[in-house]
Amino acid sequence: MSGRGWVQPARPNVTSTYTGQLILGTDKRNPVFTVYYQEEEDEEQLHVYYGLELLEIVSADRSEPSFKMLVGRLHNAGVSLRVLQDTFQTNAKTIRRWGRALRSRSAEELVRVLEGRRASRKLTPEIKAYVRARWPDLVKEGLYAIGKRLRVEIKSVFKVELSQETLRPLLAELKRNSASGAGQAEPTTAEGLPQSGQNAPEDQAVSSATREKSCDWADGTVAPEPEVPTLAPEAAPLTVWCDHVGVLVLAPVLVAVAQVVDPVEPLFKQWLASLLLGALNIEQTKFLNWPDMSRLLGMVVRFPFPQRQGLERVATQANIEALARFNAQQVGADAQSQFYFDPHTKHYTGEQNVLEGWCPAIRWADKAMHSDFIHTVLGEPLYLETTDNFADLRQRFFEVVEHCRQAMKWPQERVLTFIVDRGIFGKEVFEKVLADPALHLITWEKGYERQNWPPPGGISGAIVIERARNRAEDIRSYHLEFWDRTWAKDQRLRQIVVQATNPQGRVIQVSILTDDKEAAAALIVRLMFNRWLQENDFKYLDKHFGINQITSYGVTGYEELRQEVEDRQVRSAEVKALREQKRQLRAQQSRFLLLQAKGEHQAAPRQQRIDELGKQAAGEERDKELTRLRQVQSRWESTRSARQEQIQKLSQELAELEAKAQQTQQTESRLERMIEEKMVRLDPEKKRLMDGLRVIARNVFYKAIQPFKKAYNNYRDDHDQFRQLTQSSGVLEVHPDQILVHLMPRVNYSPQLRRIITMVLDGVNIQKPVLPDGSGRSLKLRLAQRSEMTLSIQPRR
Repeated sequence: MSGRGWVQPARPNVTSTYTGQLILGTDKRNPVFTVYYQEEEDEEQLHVYYGLELLEIVSADRSEPSFKMLVGRLHNAGVSLRVLQDTFQTNAKTIRRWGRALRSRSAEELVRVLEGRRASRKLTPEIKAYVRARWPDLVKEGLYAIGKRLRVEIKSVFKVELSQETLRPLLAELKRNSASGAGQAEPTTAEGLPQSGQNAPEDQAVSSATREKSCDWADGTVAPEPEVPTLAPEAAPLTVWCDHVGVLVLAPVLVAVAQVVDPVEPLFKQWLASLLLGALNIEQTKFLNWPDMSRLLGMVVRFPFPQRQGLERVATQANIEALARFNAQQVGADAQSQFYFDPHTKHYTGEQNVLEGWCPAIRWADKAMHSDFIHTVLGEPLYLETTDNFADLRQRFFEVVEHCRQAMKWPQERVLTFIVDRGIFGKEVFEKVLADPALHLITWEKGYERQNWPPPGGISGAIVIERARNRAEDIRSYHLEFWDRTWAKDQRLRQIVVQATNPQGRVIQVSILTDDKEAAAALIVRLMFNRWLQENDFKYLDKHFGINQITSYGVTGYEELRQEVEDRQVRSAEVKALREQKRQLRAQQSRFLLLQAKGEHQAAPRQQRIDELGKQAAGEERDKELTRLRQVQSRWESTRSARQEQIQKLSQELAELEAKAQQTQQTESRLERMIEEKMVRLDPEKKRLMDGLRVIARNVFYKAIQPFKKAYNNYRDDHDQFRQLTQSSGVLEVHPDQILVHLMPRVNYSPQLRRIITMVLDGVNIQKPVLPDGSGRSLKLRLAQRSEMTLSIQPRR
């Protein structure tokens, strides 16, 4: 924010996560108060903390009373006047006046000071309200000399004389409102829906018999219902009950996604709509109403088998890249330079002989399928590749980044920064990054040991990250102090040590490494600590859009992949087997050695006790103990010798295995080993194409929900509420120039929620959506009620 003593922080615009920039820190005269600048979508705010607790949120506009009261309170609390003057760019006399007004016992004085220059204005809110209330009556009596009449009445009632120029702006506003109100048409509602006997002519009437006549062709294609497009202009509006009309909330995207390739590919539109309606894979599409889908989308392919045949046809590299670029447009990735990179592992339980890898879901290594994801800093999935564990993440990272550049058609000189949480730390990785001027890496330092805090010379800066929980006002604050310096182990890299305190007061200290010497340290810290946006998204992608669906069970043997994978030498299988044998023998020998040592430790005091008892006079208790100890000692002597023989035998076997290992070939081709073991890789193309549509579905849903999310302000179930809307049924009211869509969700909405949804639908209507069937007919969406419907049924005879 220019001219106010602080710089606007660069941060992603996330509804539930905010990052503030520290503008007022603590010092000797101010040990507890800190102020952070925060820019929201529609306003600039100052977040005030008392220690680690959020005290209040006020406007950053210097003309607002809350801003003046904050500065005045800080002055009264003893904060340095010079610091306040420099921080808030306000005159010292003004700050003192605000402080005196807060200490004053006169409410009128406080209001006068807080209003500032506005305090002396004659056109007060009370006078404005009076003018607005009198305006309709004066208009009815005639427009002539209304201003003069109002000034006379105001002088009589408020004892204030106003000029015509003072009233002119307010009167002009009232005239405009009157003119626009007179020209507004009555809103269209479902009360005009044709009742029984009021529908289209008999040959266009909609009945259950007509709906069952939709043509299911042999190849699974379903033609659009004939009654919607054939309405005569002079006929009464045709009304059709239609499942899945809620998906028309996203009609512009459904129209656009089919056009990402030339010629147009209707299957993209069909599968995207199916995903948004809850069908996570092709098999689940059997639960959709296909005649109604054809009404909305035009020609569709119904049955799973022809859909899989279509998937075989369209799952090409060109189509996958076209969908990736379309997705990038939806999230605005072309204007971004910082991205998250994270591998996602799916546990594979099928019978195919695929490579094993670490599966976090089951916490051990087993058959697995890996998907490497690139997300934006807002947590939006941008690009993904599906593969197996043949190549290590350190190798796959550079390949995926290069493939992403090519798919997005980004120039090689475009500088990209990737934030990677785990699995990437290594000297060889940073060497490759340092050698590429168009690539930066931010990751954790592995093996960092905590040090004393604050560091020598003091901290470099501090930020606070605020995360909203159930609503926008329910904020949890995370305070982070950081120390920016050159990494001692490699002067070419930058180390940022961060000490973070969570809302419960738990403190951790971590180290961030990067090769980027130019980026602001606060930005790097924020990006690293906001990585949860990407990680939390995988569960959502799986639950609602099926990102873990296998899609295709086709496989490719490694013999066929010989030219596609980069082979490398690995420890040979025979050496691995010998090492495993040695490990087992050492474990067995260690147990014997432990028992031997334990027995030796117990035998010495036992022998000492036997010697003591031998010197004592004979007695019943003495004789029983001595006999028992001698028996134990005798057993120990016999087992010791047998155990010692076992230990020597194991030592000899270990020596033989070591000699055998020295003579065995130490390394071998990993590729040849995979071929010999008949390992296979799951075909990635079909899954990549469907996953591309899944991330598009996720991103467009998130984009569409934002107006609802902000107005509803309940993060516990806002996604469920909006999903119910987009998956609802309803009525299509067909007019010659427009189709009116009456949404009928199953949920009973409160009046407040109905107002919010109506506002959202109005925003959709502003985009001038059209029916995705290719006809180009315009749509208008509204939220209907059951009370607006008349139900009738005409059973077939």
